[in-house]
Amino acid sequence: MKVVEKDNLVHEMLREELDRCRNMSASLVKMLAGLPKGSLHVRYKEYKGKRYAYHYLKYREGRKNCSKHVSAGELEKLSKELDVRKKYMSELSSYRARIKYLEKILSVKK
Repeated sequence: MKVVEKDNLVHEMLREELDRCRNMSASLVKMLAGLPKGSLHVRYKEYKGKRYAYHYLKYREGRKNCSKHVSAGELEKLSKELDVRKKYMSELSSYRARIKYLEKILSVKK
């Protein structure tokens, strides 16, 4: 569905929306770069009748799976950062879908 060239007002509004979505997408990518990736897991160990919980962060570096121990003091902060990352990732995917849709409407080449 192409926008009729005679209707410049609609065309310009869609162009501005495309630019806004691209800017938001770029800023979300910058914010995601500063946040940790991966997911939190818990391992339980028993020692002398007591059960201990060990929290660790699992993530990938290329094709390699990595695990990093998380201390109890860092656990809450890291959990919040991972929740923020998940929220930003969902926003980014919606912006990318919108950009793709607008490019298709406007027949924009990448």
